[in-house]
Amino acid sequence: MSSSESKPPVAIHCRPLRPDEADEACALARSVFDRYVAPEQDEKGCRMFHRFAQPSALLRRHKTRYATWVAVDGPRVVGVLHVHARNHLSLLFTAPERQGRGIARQLLHTAATSGGLIAPVTVNASPNAVTFYAKVGFTPDGPELLKNGVRHQPMRLSEWPSSAPAPRP
Repeated sequence: MSSSESKPPVAIHCRPLRPDEADEACALARSVFDRYVAPEQDEKGCRMFHRFAQPSALLRRHKTRYATWVAVDGPRVVGVLHVHARNHLSLLFTAPERQGRGIARQLLHTAATSGGLIAPVTVNASPNAVTFYAKVGFTPDGPELLKNGVRHQPMRLSEWPSSAPAPRP
């Protein structure tokens, strides 16, 4: 293959997070948050998010009722999904250059079909993510709130859309 030819694209693979990927997954979440979410949040909310999205904190939460999936392209983490109690989305971020390509949907599908995400599912969506969540079947569950300095819209997915496979029990 000559240097002017591009490499064939590598398929995105979604799977549970390995502990050695926590740094990269959290750096991705913080970077995307800072670029797209932080401008609409106050300083207190940004500090709280950055504490929540630290690798050591994420891995500690795995000892309780949390689980994390990543989307990888070769060796690179390009998406992350962090779920609490199998029914609340705590983090869902995709690398900016990969947004709009179905990676977040693929992460949700992987978590659901593995039994790690069971409807009804809730999320506290940042204002800029409400449209995405509505497209995958979530509906507002009350008014927009400001809690701990973080503006968010509570949303709920009562059941998986018919186009999505039902998760395993």
